[in-house]
Amino acid sequence: MSSTNEFILSTSGLTKNFGGLIAVNDVSLDVERGSIKSIIGPNGSGKTTFFNLITGALPPSSGKIYFEGQDITRFSMHQRTRQGISRSYQITNIFPYQTTFENIRLAAQGCSGARVNFLGMLKKAGSYGEFHEKVLDIATIVGLDPARLYVPAALIPHAEQRKLEIAMALATEPRLLLLDEPSAGMAIEEIPEFIDAILRVKKSYGDQLTLLVVEHKMDIVMNLSEEIVVLSEGKMIAKGSPKEIQENEEVLTAYLGVTDEKLA
Repeated sequence: MSSTNEFILSTSGLTKNFGGLIAVNDVSLDVERGSIKSIIGPNGSGKTTFFNLITGALPPSSGKIYFEGQDITRFSMHQRTRQGISRSYQITNIFPYQTTFENIRLAAQGCSGARVNFLGMLKKAGSYGEFHEKVLDIATIVGLDPARLYVPAALIPHAEQRKLEIAMALATEPRLLLLDEPSAGMAIEEIPEFIDAILRVKKSYGDQLTLLVVEHKMDIVMNLSEEIVVLSEGKMIAKGSPKEIQENEEVLTAYLGVTDEKLA
């Protein structure tokens, strides 16, 4: 197990079998505290299964998971959230009929241990003074449109919904945030602002927040990542800087099925 001073998350021989299929195969990975690390790979390479193991959505078949030096392999999802691990999902996971503000407020209130009163959502936002500034600060950091904070989340654009989900995750005060295909469903022209939003989040939180990202859009991966990990058929086949990954022939073969092209 790695030093807790340097690594916030470590896996050792992490493996997940589904019958005869090995979805994650003996993955040992260290995630540096305060870093932005991305995981890429072709469809079926084990990326989402790996995230499900880290968050406790699935139990591993073998191997260990350490968070800040503590063995959390058998911790429940709720226990891991309480430890400081949060996640966004490929499919937008918001309360569509509540306002953008209320979505973030509910996440913050749940993290605080306060009782979440869904009937109380009809009250004015000012009734929740202890969360009000926190919600506004997070909304500003992720770049949510202030004019849409008090409209139902179902009515805001999809790109705003994706930023809202990140804001909700941040409201739980994580130290490790897992972003699973955070740009899913976004138009190409929306990508630059989304990259800027994630970079603002990282700048605002500094070393207090570590980001682990699964993403298939290479422009996002290459612009965000300090290090990239590549999975293929459940195994980790490479890791390195964006430039190193772009030039790695084994990665190109696994990801594109060719060796005479480079990742864009």
